[in-house]
Amino acid sequence: MAAASEPAEILAGVAAIAARLLPLGVAAGAPLVLAGLASLTVATRGRRPLAGAGCALVGALAAIALRAPLAIHLGLSVATAAGLLAAAGTLAGLTAPASFPFAAAALPCALLGGEVPLAGHAAFGAAAGALLGGLVGLALARVVAAAFAALAGGLVLALGLLAAFGESPLARELARRPAAVVGFALVAGIAGAALQLARTSSPGGPAARNPGSPP
Repeated sequence: MAAASEPAEILAGVAAIAARLLPLGVAAGAPLVLAGLASLTVATRGRRPLAGAGCALVGALAAIALRAPLAIHLGLSVATAAGLLAAAGTLAGLTAPASFPFAAAALPCALLGGEVPLAGHAAFGAAAGALLGGLVGLALARVVAAAFAALAGGLVLALGLLAAFGESPLARELARRPAAVVGFALVAGIAGAALQLARTSSPGGPAARNPGSPP
């Protein structure tokens, strides 16, 4: 049941963010559109900044996903936990860029692993999933970094466009349909990831390097 509720919670979160952005108009929409386009097209060119921003986002997402145990055991609100984990993630990403693909792949695999308890403990399943996912993330660091950046950029672009055109009836209708917003983000993210991977893989493009490789 918990796993089945996750998509609904994600859509509800997207709808809530869209509703808050709509009244802000172009003042919020334009920067979001620019940030989304940058993340879709050129994010992988800056390994260290991408790792810092990516780990910050992973930390914030982890705080949201683990909000219940963090509140019960540590007494932390979602906002406080997200801020702390985002700050820690930024520091980790800037210090060790390889931590970004590891964390980006480890988080979803930990959540999936938690649904398959090992030795009767969900925490063991989550830990095993996180370790396995993280190792796969390191092995496919360039792909994971490009995909994560592009998918995040697609969502930021979608929300920015909604805010920029917030006065139009179409934008208000789409804001009430988070599945459409997420669908747009997925399509844009896949295209952005393919673009960035093709650029780094092409003979005339920049040398393909993993986010953790030395400059």
